[in-house]
Amino acid sequence: MANKSSSPKTDERNIVGPNQVEIQDLEDQVVMFWDKNKGIILGSVAFIFAAFLGYQGIKFMQHRAEENLKAGYQAAITSEAKAAWAADEAGKPLSGFAFKELGDEAYAAGDLAKAEGYYREAAKSAAAPVDQAATVALAVTLIDQDKLSEAKELLQSIANDSSALAQAEAQYRLAFLASQEGDAATARSFIEAISDESFFWKSRARSLEQSLPEA
Repeated sequence: MANKSSSPKTDERNIVGPNQVEIQDLEDQVVMFWDKNKGIILGSVAFIFAAFLGYQGIKFMQHRAEENLKAGYQAAITSEAKAAWAADEAGKPLSGFAFKELGDEAYAAGDLAKAEGYYREAAKSAAAPVDQAATVALAVTLIDQDKLSEAKELLQSIANDSSALAQAEAQYRLAFLASQEGDAATARSFIEAISDESFFWKSRARSLEQSLPEA
């Protein structure tokens, strides 16, 4: 009886699918890329880490400086101590706030020259809106000293700034000056410019308007 020939069984143990080949190639490429560029990669990671630490260090030092600044301000109890501290820290927003307080004290005491000096420092150093308040206070102090030209310029700069929180007050004070000078038309223009949302200054402006002569 003749032997029936049979086709040999296929050995599938060494057959690799196309997906497996692609994965193996990708792994080989990653290994080769790492071997070739690991120095650059590690260096870049170290640089980023060092930069992050440096940034955090700067933030920490800034925080410490701010805390020390606040402590110095709080420790200056008397006007003399506050003035000395503000002079040492001139140019920083908190010193500007201190100068504004000193200006208010001097103005209340009737020392207009000293108040003027303090308000000038406050306007230069303080952050918004304290700088605006200091500028308006400086203008009022100048008006009390009959320095009207500079006072008007300071007030006009704020009156023209729609983003200024002190805009309404500046407009009112310009209206008042115009009324004192007999310029009713200019006074009315400033009064009308005051926003209704600034109720306090709008109310005072309307009272001022009633004292103006008929147009």
